[in-house]
Amino acid sequence: MFVTRELIVDTNFAAARARLKQIARAADGGGLAGMSRDAYGEALARLTTIGPSGNAPGTSELVQVRLLGPVKRDDTRTIWLHWEAAGAASGLFPALNADLILAAEDKKRTRITLNGYYQAPLIDLDADRARSVLHHLASATIRTLLNSVAETLTE
Repeated sequence: MFVTRELIVDTNFAAARARLKQIARAADGGGLAGMSRDAYGEALARLTTIGPSGNAPGTSELVQVRLLGPVKRDDTRTIWLHWEAAGAASGLFPALNADLILAAEDKKRTRITLNGYYQAPLIDLDADRARSVLHHLASATIRTLLNSVAETLTE
């Protein structure tokens, strides 16, 4: 399943580019890796919740995130992301391969785009149900991550 989402933030490209570099290299579990882990973990928690007020504690700790970049390409900056469930959840939830792209929208604003592909898990679900679950997970994860990145770039 392919996913694409984008946001435009009120910060110029030079400032957004510098901030992206900082958050991409943050090694303390924060930064982009932490935002990615949290976004994926939140989506997994939603999928594994039973009832409207339940939760799945520790789900975000079962997410493995890998980043590569930022890489300068023309007038953009790109970071490649790979997310997957780890530990006992490995193979039960979809993995995501995506690129997060920053580009100048105009002199004062920056466009953040996330293009990705979710790989279906290796479990036997009926096709319609599997597509629905993947779509929900993809939308929730991408929305959460883009909002976190946008908020950080405009701080």
